[in-house]
Amino acid sequence: MKYNFDEVIDRRGTATVAYDGQQKVYDYENLEPFWIADMDIKTPEFIIEHLKNKLDQAHFGYLVWKQDEYLNAIKNWYKKRFSVNVQKNDIYYVPSILFTVTEVIREFTKEGEGVLIHTPSYNAFLNLIEGNKREVVESPLIQTDEGYKLDVEQFEKVASREDVKVLVFCNPHNPTGKVWTKEECEQIKEICERHDVFIVSDEIHMDFVRSENGFYSMANLMQLDSPILVVTGLGKTFNLASLASSYMITKHRYFTMQFNRKLGTYYGLAAANTLAVEAVKVAYNQAEEWVDQLNDHIERNMRILKEFVDNEMSDQLSFIKPESTYLAWIDFSNSGYSEEKVQKALQSVGKIATGIGNSYELDESHHFRLNVACSEDKLIGGLEAIKQSFNALDNDEIE
Repeated sequence: MKYNFDEVIDRRGTATVAYDGQQKVYDYENLEPFWIADMDIKTPEFIIEHLKNKLDQAHFGYLVWKQDEYLNAIKNWYKKRFSVNVQKNDIYYVPSILFTVTEVIREFTKEGEGVLIHTPSYNAFLNLIEGNKREVVESPLIQTDEGYKLDVEQFEKVASREDVKVLVFCNPHNPTGKVWTKEECEQIKEICERHDVFIVSDEIHMDFVRSENGFYSMANLMQLDSPILVVTGLGKTFNLASLASSYMITKHRYFTMQFNRKLGTYYGLAAANTLAVEAVKVAYNQAEEWVDQLNDHIERNMRILKEFVDNEMSDQLSFIKPESTYLAWIDFSNSGYSEEKVQKALQSVGKIATGIGNSYELDESHHFRLNVACSEDKLIGGLEAIKQSFNALDNDEIE
Protein backbone atom coordinates (compact mmCIF):
# COMPACT_ATOMS: atom_id res chain seq x y z
CA MET A 1 0.00 0.00 0.00
CA LYS A 2 1.40 3.39 -1.02
CA TYR A 3 0.01 5.32 1.95
CA ASN A 4 0.45 4.46 5.63
CA PHE A 5 -2.79 4.83 7.57
CA ASP A 6 -1.43 2.93 10.58
CA GLU A 7 0.84 5.74 11.65
CA VAL A 8 -0.07 6.59 15.23
CA ILE A 9 -0.57 10.33 15.68
CA ASP A 10 -1.14 12.12 18.97
CA ARG A 11 -3.23 15.25 18.61
CA ARG A 12 -3.35 16.14 22.30
CA GLY A 13 -2.48 19.73 23.04
CA THR A 14 -3.35 20.94 19.54
CA ALA A 15 -6.78 22.34 20.54
CA THR A 16 -8.39 19.42 18.70
CA VAL A 17 -11.94 18.86 19.95
CA ALA A 18 -11.58 15.06 19.96
CA TYR A 19 -8.89 15.33 22.63
CA ASP A 20 -9.09 18.77 24.17
CA GLY A 21 -12.87 19.31 24.11
CA GLN A 22 -13.91 16.23 26.06
CA GLN A 23 -14.82 18.12 29.24
CA LYS A 24 -17.98 19.43 27.57
CA VAL A 25 -19.33 15.93 26.98
CA TYR A 26 -17.78 13.44 29.39
CA ASP A 27 -17.57 12.99 33.16
CA TYR A 28 -13.93 11.88 33.07
CA GLU A 29 -10.79 13.46 31.61
CA ASN A 30 -7.98 12.29 29.30
CA LEU A 31 -10.05 9.63 27.58
CA GLU A 32 -8.84 7.96 24.39
CA PRO A 33 -11.13 9.50 21.76
CA PHE A 34 -13.33 7.37 19.53
CA TRP A 35 -16.26 9.77 19.56
CA ILE A 36 -16.29 12.83 17.30
CA ALA A 37 -16.27 12.25 13.52
CA ASP A 38 -12.81 13.32 12.50
CA MET A 39 -9.88 11.02 11.85
CA ASP A 40 -6.70 10.14 13.71
CA ILE A 41 -5.19 10.04 10.22
CA LYS A 42 -3.12 12.77 8.65
CA THR A 43 -4.42 14.97 5.88
CA PRO A 44 -2.71 13.86 2.63
CA GLU A 45 0.78 15.31 2.17
CA PHE A 46 0.00 16.58 -1.35
CA ILE A 47 -2.80 18.74 0.07
CA ILE A 48 -0.56 20.08 2.83
CA GLU A 49 2.20 20.91 0.33
CA HIS A 50 -0.25 22.68 -1.97
CA LEU A 51 -1.56 24.81 0.90
CA LYS A 52 1.98 25.62 2.01
CA ASN A 53 2.74 26.85 -1.49
CA LYS A 54 -0.40 28.94 -1.39
CA LEU A 55 0.72 30.51 1.88
CA ASP A 56 3.90 31.63 0.13
CA GLN A 57 1.91 34.04 -2.05
CA ALA A 58 1.84 36.23 1.10
CA HIS A 59 -1.52 37.89 0.46
CA PHE A 60 -5.01 36.79 1.31
CA GLY A 61 -7.40 39.45 0.14
CA TYR A 62 -11.03 38.80 -0.72
CA LEU A 63 -11.39 35.84 -3.03
CA VAL A 64 -13.46 35.26 -6.15
CA TRP A 65 -14.48 31.65 -5.46
CA LYS A 66 -16.33 31.19 -8.74
CA GLN A 67 -13.27 29.93 -10.62
CA ASP A 68 -13.35 27.33 -13.38
CA GLU A 69 -10.58 25.35 -11.67
CA TYR A 70 -12.64 25.09 -8.46
CA LEU A 71 -15.92 24.28 -10.21
CA ASN A 72 -14.33 21.80 -12.61
CA ALA A 73 -12.65 19.97 -9.74
CA ILE A 74 -16.05 19.35 -8.11
CA LYS A 75 -17.73 18.53 -11.42
CA ASN A 76 -15.01 16.04 -12.38
CA TRP A 77 -14.98 14.36 -8.94
CA TYR A 78 -18.71 13.68 -9.16
CA LYS A 79 -18.35 12.36 -12.68
CA LYS A 80 -15.35 10.09 -11.97
CA ARG A 81 -16.37 8.84 -8.54
CA PHE A 82 -20.17 8.70 -8.74
CA SER A 83 -21.10 8.94 -12.44
CA VAL A 84 -23.11 12.09 -11.74
CA ASN A 85 -23.24 14.93 -14.27
CA VAL A 86 -23.14 18.10 -12.19
CA GLN A 87 -23.42 21.42 -13.99
CA LYS A 88 -21.00 24.15 -12.93
CA ASN A 89 -23.85 26.68 -12.70
CA ASP A 90 -25.46 24.51 -10.00
CA ILE A 91 -22.45 24.60 -7.64
CA TYR A 92 -22.20 27.23 -4.90
CA TYR A 93 -19.63 27.90 -2.19
CA VAL A 94 -21.26 27.89 1.28
CA PRO A 95 -19.91 28.67 4.77
CA SER A 96 -20.72 25.22 6.21
CA ILE A 97 -23.02 22.24 5.86
CA LEU A 98 -24.98 22.88 9.05
CA PHE A 99 -25.41 26.56 8.15
CA THR A 100 -26.90 25.53 4.81
CA VAL A 101 -29.19 22.91 6.35
CA THR A 102 -30.38 25.53 8.84
CA GLU A 103 -31.14 28.01 6.05
CA VAL A 104 -33.28 25.45 4.23
CA ILE A 105 -35.22 24.85 7.44
CA ARG A 106 -35.70 28.58 8.02
CA GLU A 107 -36.72 29.24 4.43
CA PHE A 108 -39.38 26.55 4.11
CA THR A 109 -40.75 26.13 7.64
CA LYS A 110 -42.04 28.35 10.41
CA GLU A 111 -41.44 28.09 14.14
CA GLY A 112 -43.45 25.22 15.57
CA GLU A 113 -43.61 23.32 12.26
CA GLY A 114 -42.07 19.90 11.70
CA VAL A 115 -38.78 18.87 10.11
CA LEU A 116 -38.60 15.25 8.99
CA ILE A 117 -35.56 13.15 9.80
CA HIS A 118 -34.58 9.50 9.87
CA THR A 119 -33.66 8.19 13.31
CA PRO A 120 -31.26 7.45 14.82
CA SER A 121 -29.92 10.75 13.56
CA TYR A 122 -26.74 12.76 13.47
CA ASN A 123 -27.04 14.68 16.71
CA ALA A 124 -26.25 18.12 15.23
CA PHE A 125 -29.39 17.88 13.08
CA LEU A 126 -31.55 17.25 16.13
CA ASN A 127 -29.92 20.16 17.93
CA LEU A 128 -30.37 22.69 15.14
CA ILE A 129 -34.00 21.67 14.53
CA GLU A 130 -34.81 22.19 18.20
CA GLY A 131 -32.60 25.27 18.40
CA ASN A 132 -34.61 26.88 15.60
CA LYS A 133 -37.86 26.08 17.46
CA ARG A 134 -39.06 23.49 14.96
CA GLU A 135 -40.44 20.07 15.82
CA VAL A 136 -38.37 16.94 15.14
CA VAL A 137 -40.60 14.56 13.17
CA GLU A 138 -38.95 11.16 13.08
CA SER A 139 -39.08 8.37 10.57
CA PRO A 140 -37.34 5.51 12.42
CA LEU A 141 -35.20 3.19 10.33
CA ILE A 142 -35.98 -0.52 10.68
CA GLN A 143 -33.09 -2.65 11.93
CA THR A 144 -32.68 -6.01 10.20
CA ASP A 145 -29.95 -8.65 10.20
CA GLU A 146 -28.59 -7.12 6.98
CA GLY A 147 -28.69 -3.51 8.14
CA TYR A 148 -31.16 -0.65 8.33
CA LYS A 149 -34.15 -0.26 6.01
CA LEU A 150 -36.56 2.54 5.19
CA ASP A 151 -40.08 2.10 6.54
CA VAL A 152 -41.76 3.43 3.40
CA GLU A 153 -45.31 3.39 4.73
CA GLN A 154 -44.43 5.21 7.95
CA PHE A 155 -42.23 7.68 6.06
CA GLU A 156 -45.05 8.66 3.71
CA LYS A 157 -47.45 8.97 6.64
CA VAL A 158 -45.31 11.57 8.40
CA ALA A 159 -44.26 13.26 5.14
CA SER A 160 -47.94 13.86 4.38
CA ARG A 161 -48.43 15.96 7.52
CA GLU A 162 -49.48 19.48 6.66
CA ASP A 163 -46.82 21.03 8.90
CA VAL A 164 -43.88 19.01 7.49
CA LYS A 165 -42.15 20.86 4.66
CA VAL A 166 -38.47 19.81 4.93
CA LEU A 167 -36.62 16.50 5.03
CA VAL A 168 -33.08 16.59 6.38
CA PHE A 169 -31.61 13.59 4.59
CA CYS A 170 -28.30 12.09 5.72
CA ASN A 171 -26.81 10.33 2.68
CA PRO A 172 -24.95 8.07 3.54
CA HIS A 173 -26.52 7.78 6.95
CA ASN A 174 -24.87 8.75 10.22
CA PRO A 175 -24.72 6.98 12.68
CA THR A 176 -25.83 3.65 11.15
CA GLY A 177 -23.60 3.76 8.06
CA LYS A 178 -26.57 2.86 5.86
CA VAL A 179 -26.05 3.32 2.12
CA TRP A 180 -29.25 4.51 0.48
CA THR A 181 -29.99 2.65 -2.75
CA LYS A 182 -31.04 4.28 -6.00
CA GLU A 183 -34.51 2.82 -5.51
CA GLU A 184 -34.82 4.21 -1.99
CA CYS A 185 -33.65 7.66 -3.10
CA GLU A 186 -36.20 7.65 -5.90
CA GLN A 187 -38.95 6.57 -3.48
CA ILE A 188 -38.02 9.32 -1.04
CA LYS A 189 -37.94 11.92 -3.80
CA GLU A 190 -41.35 10.84 -5.16
CA ILE A 191 -42.97 10.87 -1.71
CA CYS A 192 -41.50 14.27 -0.86
CA GLU A 193 -42.58 15.75 -4.19
CA ARG A 194 -46.07 14.38 -3.70
CA HIS A 195 -46.37 16.09 -0.32
CA ASP A 196 -44.43 19.30 -1.06
CA VAL A 197 -41.44 18.46 1.16
CA PHE A 198 -38.07 20.07 0.32
CA ILE A 199 -35.09 17.69 0.56
CA VAL A 200 -31.74 18.91 1.88
CA SER A 201 -29.27 16.06 1.50
CA ASP A 202 -26.11 16.11 3.62
CA GLU A 203 -23.64 13.97 1.65
CA ILE A 204 -20.49 14.63 3.68
CA HIS A 205 -19.76 10.87 4.00
CA MET A 206 -20.16 10.21 0.25
CA ASP A 207 -16.51 9.27 -0.27
CA PHE A 208 -16.67 6.48 2.33
CA VAL A 209 -19.18 4.22 0.58
CA ARG A 210 -17.82 0.68 0.26
CA SER A 211 -20.92 -1.16 -0.97
CA GLU A 212 -20.98 -3.02 -4.28
CA ASN A 213 -23.35 -0.54 -5.91
CA GLY A 214 -21.48 2.51 -4.65
CA PHE A 215 -22.88 5.89 -3.69
CA TYR A 216 -26.09 7.34 -5.14
CA SER A 217 -26.33 11.11 -4.80
CA MET A 218 -29.58 13.03 -4.67
CA ALA A 219 -27.96 15.22 -7.33
CA ASN A 220 -28.92 12.46 -9.78
CA LEU A 221 -32.58 13.36 -9.30
CA MET A 222 -32.40 17.12 -9.82
CA GLN A 223 -34.24 18.87 -12.61
CA LEU A 224 -34.84 22.59 -13.00
CA ASP A 225 -36.35 23.90 -9.75
CA SER A 226 -36.50 20.45 -8.15
CA PRO A 227 -36.98 20.91 -4.38
CA ILE A 228 -33.65 19.20 -3.69
CA LEU A 229 -30.36 20.55 -2.40
CA VAL A 230 -27.14 18.60 -1.85
CA VAL A 231 -24.53 19.97 0.53
CA THR A 232 -21.12 18.44 1.20
CA GLY A 233 -17.41 19.21 1.46
CA LEU A 234 -13.91 17.98 2.26
CA GLY A 235 -14.10 17.96 6.05
CA LYS A 236 -14.60 14.24 6.60
CA THR A 237 -12.75 12.72 3.64
CA PHE A 238 -9.53 14.68 4.03
CA ASN A 239 -9.68 15.58 7.74
CA LEU A 240 -10.15 19.28 7.01
CA ALA A 241 -13.12 20.01 9.28
CA SER A 242 -11.56 23.16 10.73
CA LEU A 243 -11.25 24.69 7.25
CA ALA A 244 -14.88 25.60 7.73
CA SER A 245 -16.41 25.72 4.27
CA SER A 246 -18.47 23.49 2.01
CA TYR A 247 -20.39 23.65 -1.24
CA MET A 248 -23.97 23.04 -2.28
CA ILE A 249 -25.48 21.72 -5.50
CA THR A 250 -29.01 22.69 -6.43
CA LYS A 251 -31.18 23.70 -9.39
CA HIS A 252 -33.75 25.41 -7.17
CA ARG A 253 -33.59 29.01 -8.36
CA TYR A 254 -35.77 30.57 -5.65
CA PHE A 255 -33.77 29.13 -2.76
CA THR A 256 -30.46 29.96 -4.45
CA MET A 257 -31.53 33.57 -4.93
CA GLN A 258 -32.69 33.89 -1.31
CA PHE A 259 -29.64 32.13 0.08
CA ASN A 260 -27.08 34.19 -1.82
CA ARG A 261 -28.90 37.43 -1.03
CA LYS A 262 -28.90 36.65 2.70
CA LEU A 263 -25.23 35.62 2.69
CA GLY A 264 -24.20 39.09 1.59
CA THR A 265 -26.85 41.42 3.02
CA TYR A 266 -28.17 39.64 6.13
CA TYR A 267 -25.35 37.47 7.51
CA GLY A 268 -22.33 39.17 5.96
CA LEU A 269 -20.82 35.78 5.08
CA ALA A 270 -20.19 36.16 1.35
CA ALA A 271 -16.39 36.03 1.66
CA ALA A 272 -14.77 32.69 0.74
CA ASN A 273 -11.87 30.93 2.47
CA THR A 274 -8.86 30.86 0.12
CA LEU A 275 -7.32 27.72 1.64
CA ALA A 276 -10.63 25.86 1.53
CA VAL A 277 -11.08 26.63 -2.17
CA GLU A 278 -7.48 25.59 -2.88
CA ALA A 279 -7.96 22.36 -0.93
CA VAL A 280 -10.90 21.41 -3.17
CA LYS A 281 -8.79 21.96 -6.28
CA VAL A 282 -5.91 19.75 -5.20
CA ALA A 283 -7.94 17.07 -3.38
CA TYR A 284 -10.41 16.44 -6.17
CA ASN A 285 -7.67 16.41 -8.82
CA GLN A 286 -5.10 14.22 -7.04
CA ALA A 287 -6.69 12.14 -4.28
CA GLU A 288 -8.47 9.21 -5.94
CA GLU A 289 -5.82 6.63 -5.04
CA TRP A 290 -5.48 8.03 -1.51
CA VAL A 291 -9.24 7.82 -0.92
CA ASP A 292 -9.40 4.27 -2.29
CA GLN A 293 -6.62 3.12 0.02
CA LEU A 294 -8.17 4.96 2.98
CA ASN A 295 -11.41 3.04 2.39
CA ASP A 296 -9.47 -0.23 2.28
CA HIS A 297 -7.96 0.66 5.66
CA ILE A 298 -11.36 1.54 7.16
CA GLU A 299 -12.90 -1.66 5.81
CA ARG A 300 -10.10 -3.66 7.41
CA ASN A 301 -10.72 -1.92 10.74
CA MET A 302 -14.45 -2.59 10.45
CA ARG A 303 -13.71 -6.29 9.90
CA ILE A 304 -11.43 -6.34 12.95
CA LEU A 305 -14.23 -4.77 14.99
CA LYS A 306 -16.83 -7.21 13.66
CA GLU A 307 -14.65 -10.24 14.39
CA PHE A 308 -13.89 -8.95 17.88
CA VAL A 309 -17.55 -8.44 18.73
CA ASP A 310 -18.62 -11.81 17.30
CA ASN A 311 -15.77 -13.81 18.83
CA GLU A 312 -15.12 -12.03 22.11
CA MET A 313 -18.23 -10.12 23.15
CA SER A 314 -21.32 -11.59 21.46
CA ASP A 315 -23.02 -12.05 24.85
CA GLN A 316 -22.89 -8.30 25.43
CA LEU A 317 -22.68 -6.61 22.03
CA SER A 318 -24.00 -6.87 18.49
CA PHE A 319 -22.75 -5.00 15.47
CA ILE A 320 -23.76 -4.81 11.81
CA LYS A 321 -20.74 -3.85 9.72
CA PRO A 322 -21.74 -0.70 7.80
CA GLU A 323 -21.24 -0.21 4.07
CA SER A 324 -20.19 3.40 4.52
CA THR A 325 -18.65 5.97 6.89
CA TYR A 326 -15.93 5.24 9.42
CA LEU A 327 -18.47 5.15 12.26
CA ALA A 328 -19.65 1.93 13.94
CA TRP A 329 -23.09 1.90 15.59
CA ILE A 330 -22.72 -0.74 18.32
CA ASP A 331 -25.70 -2.28 20.15
CA PHE A 332 -25.20 -3.27 23.79
CA SER A 333 -28.80 -4.34 24.51
CA ASN A 334 -27.66 -8.00 24.84
CA SER A 335 -25.77 -6.99 27.97
CA GLY A 336 -28.89 -5.86 29.81
CA TYR A 337 -27.14 -2.79 31.19
CA SER A 338 -28.45 0.76 31.03
CA GLU A 339 -26.70 3.39 28.96
CA GLU A 340 -25.75 5.24 32.13
CA LYS A 341 -23.90 2.20 33.48
CA VAL A 342 -22.26 1.38 30.15
CA GLN A 343 -20.98 4.91 29.70
CA LYS A 344 -19.69 5.03 33.27
CA ALA A 345 -17.79 1.79 32.67
CA LEU A 346 -16.38 2.87 29.30
CA GLN A 347 -15.15 6.15 30.76
CA SER A 348 -14.01 5.14 34.25
CA VAL A 349 -12.61 1.67 33.49
CA GLY A 350 -11.90 1.66 29.74
CA LYS A 351 -10.77 5.29 29.73
CA ILE A 352 -12.28 5.79 26.27
CA ALA A 353 -14.73 8.32 24.85
CA THR A 354 -17.38 6.88 22.52
CA GLY A 355 -20.35 8.60 20.88
CA ILE A 356 -23.13 8.59 23.49
CA GLY A 357 -26.19 6.91 21.97
CA ASN A 358 -28.91 9.08 23.46
CA SER A 359 -27.57 12.11 21.59
CA TYR A 360 -28.57 10.38 18.32
CA GLU A 361 -31.93 9.01 19.43
CA LEU A 362 -35.10 10.58 20.82
CA ASP A 363 -35.76 7.74 23.25
CA GLU A 364 -33.56 5.69 25.57
CA SER A 365 -30.54 4.33 23.71
CA HIS A 366 -28.79 0.96 23.80
CA HIS A 367 -26.02 1.98 21.43
CA PHE A 368 -22.72 3.78 21.35
CA ARG A 369 -20.87 5.08 18.28
CA LEU A 370 -17.24 4.16 17.65
CA ASN A 371 -14.92 5.96 15.21
CA VAL A 372 -12.56 3.46 13.51
CA ALA A 373 -10.66 6.02 11.37
CA CYS A 374 -7.42 5.41 13.21
CA SER A 375 -4.46 3.07 13.30
CA GLU A 376 -5.06 -0.65 13.81
CA ASP A 377 -3.11 -0.44 17.08
CA LYS A 378 -5.35 2.29 18.44
CA LEU A 379 -8.47 0.38 17.40
CA ILE A 380 -7.31 -2.86 19.07
CA GLY A 381 -6.50 -0.91 22.23
CA GLY A 382 -9.99 0.56 22.17
CA LEU A 383 -11.61 -2.84 21.71
CA GLU A 384 -9.68 -4.26 24.66
CA ALA A 385 -10.83 -1.27 26.70
CA ILE A 386 -14.46 -1.98 25.76
CA LYS A 387 -14.07 -5.61 26.81
CA GLN A 388 -12.46 -4.57 30.09
CA SER A 389 -15.34 -2.16 30.72
CA PHE A 390 -18.03 -4.81 30.25
CA ASN A 391 -16.06 -7.29 32.36
CA ALA A 392 -16.15 -4.72 35.14
CA LEU A 393 -19.92 -4.47 34.74
CA ASP A 394 -20.29 -8.27 34.81
CA ASN A 395 -18.16 -8.42 37.96
CA ASP A 396 -20.34 -5.73 39.60
CA GLU A 397 -17.41 -3.35 39.89
CA ILE A 398 -19.39 -0.33 38.64
CA GLU A 399 -21.57 1.41 41.21
